[in-house]
Amino acid sequence: MNGFDLEKTPLLKNLTKMEIKVVAGFLLEKNYSNGDLIFKKDTIRDKVIIIKNGLVQLKTDVADHQETIALFKDGDFLGEMAFLEKGSKHNHTLEVASPRLTTLELSVYNWYKILKTQPVIAQKIYHNIGTDLKKRLDHANNKLVTLFAGGKIIALYDNLLEISQHIVEVINRVIPTNKALFLTVSQTSQKLIVQHSVGYKNLPANTYIDINKDPLLGKLYKEPSTKIFHRDDWTKEYINLPYTANALIVSPITLGKKAIGFIILGDKSNGRGFSMNNQILLGAIATQIAPALEEQRLLTLQASAEDLKRVYIDPFYSN
Repeated sequence: MNGFDLEKTPLLKNLTKMEIKVVAGFLLEKNYSNGDLIFKKDTIRDKVIIIKNGLVQLKTDVADHQETIALFKDGDFLGEMAFLEKGSKHNHTLEVASPRLTTLELSVYNWYKILKTQPVIAQKIYHNIGTDLKKRLDHANNKLVTLFAGGKIIALYDNLLEISQHIVEVINRVIPTNKALFLTVSQTSQKLIVQHSVGYKNLPANTYIDINKDPLLGKLYKEPSTKIFHRDDWTKEYINLPYTANALIVSPITLGKKAIGFIILGDKSNGRGFSMNNQILLGAIATQIAPALEEQRLLTLQASAEDLKRVYIDPFYSN
């Protein structure tokens, strides 16, 4: 595939060209289609795959539904426990998440050939597996902790301002950013209300944004999906938005097909762009908090109706 370089894959990092050539002689190229299962839970681990082109998603149970906990792309390797625990079984099902997927696969049988005849190569690969596993586990743990913390916040607080503030704080621990906004939608006025703001002095809490006059949020309001934006790719109408940043990730908070709020993150603290895994995490959190956000909105409406009835309609009204 164009752009793919076996020498740059994490599994074969620090191997010499000659050593990579030896390993390449044992690799089998295989093609998959969207929805195919690469690994199936509770089946024997019998190979390691390197993604040559395409995407693979790993899902796990969170509360009463499944969440995509990680997304793997070109160059990533999967199934490494086959080399570490002989005869062990897969803990998760991994599924193709792109129209096509091309992999390079190293069977356990061929791995033991390498282990026996090329111990130096095998030792380097073991080291690379350990290094990559630590990074991957850090990401998975961070995501699960964030989802758990998000659920705990929703359960502990009944004030929308407190919920929004603490949700943003939790997200920022895993995706550190210089800017963040938590917005709710007023269905009647078609306005966005800033509930919590970080790094946007021009958008303090209780500021209003007109959905119909905002080209970016207006589109995501009608067609909700979590998106990543880069300043270089923006059209002129996006550059002048009040929440502009060099890099931006926007996630609608949806209930059914309706957007009831938005989480916006701008400019990662490390200066890097937002990743697909950042996109997955933010989308998962937005999905998790949607019911609580809607409940708070309904409670606010009910309280407003009670105030209106008591003060303006019937001064003698009582509960």
